[in-house]
Order: sequence, then C-alpha cells, then structure tokens
Amino acid sequence: MLRKYFWDCNFEDLTMAQYPIFISERILNLGDVGSLRWLFSEIDKEFLINLVNKSGNLNKKTKNYWNLMLCQ
Repeated sequence: MLRKYFWDCNFEDLTMAQYPIFISERILNLGDVGSLRWLFSEIDKEFLINLVNKSGNLNKKTKNYWNLMLCQ
C-alpha cells in the first residue's frame, strides 16, 4: 500500500524507526486515506504537529491543511 509513495527509494530499507520524518512527510504530501490512517496509527500526533510546523519538505497547501486538521 505504501510502496507507490517511495518509488525513488529502496522500499525494503525504509523503517519508521530510522526514517520517521521522511516517511511522514512523504505520506502527508502524497498519501491517500489508507496510507494516512496507517501513518496516524504509527506516529504520535504531537510528532506530526511538530513536523508540520518545522518541515521544509511539505508544500504550502499541505502544510496549511495539516496545521488546520491537527491543531483543532
């Protein structure tokens, strides 16, 4: 389900333990409902709020959307 978002990486080498920021940013930018559900089950909401506020890899619309959704 997530492989399609990491076309440019060796998918088998990606783990949340090693790359939580990279994986989270990619899914927040490109993910569908299923991948977002998976992300929210794997990562703490506070981590995602901090990530959205500090990330330089999220596009402006994505950043604005997640700020609105996570900070309510």
